[in-house]
Amino acid sequence: MASATVWRCRICGDSYLGSNCPSNCPFCGSRKEHIVPASDFPPDINDIQVTDIERADLLHACQLEITNETFYNAVGAMGNHNDLLPSAFRALAKVEREHLSIFGKLLKAPTPTVPTNPIRAQDSWVANIAQSKKDEGIASTFYRDAAKRAITPRVKEVFTALAEVEEDHIDIDNYLTTIAEQ
Repeated sequence: MASATVWRCRICGDSYLGSNCPSNCPFCGSRKEHIVPASDFPPDINDIQVTDIERADLLHACQLEITNETFYNAVGAMGNHNDLLPSAFRALAKVEREHLSIFGKLLKAPTPTVPTNPIRAQDSWVANIAQSKKDEGIASTFYRDAAKRAITPRVKEVFTALAEVEEDHIDIDNYLTTIAEQ
């Protein structure tokens, strides 16, 4: 068996223990190119000053993630005969929570609170997945635009990586649609 290594995600900062670098961060979903050996992780990575525009974009991003996490929690609470669909949405909610944590670190603020009264999910899995795709598309587009506006390299890196994650979520939604339609 190969020896274990400690890997760290440059985007969320969380550690992963394993013999090989994961293809995506298991916490925030960022792609492999953002995961480094822990010894290469800069301890001051979030020690930055954001511009007013970046601050406004980070605050808007928090609102997007709160809305998405709240929705995913509602969908994840729905019943399903095999629990695959609710489980997938509960996992997406955790990723959105991690994104909130990232934005909190960049804003030097606590992770924003998500309302305990979730948005009501629709009764149709196909409709919920379609809403998820729409919301992920909105987030991805906003993050791409925010990355273009960003002056601070760290903010640009985070928004670029999270735009990719949201695009990956659309791919997951496409897969989930095939399951929901069965």
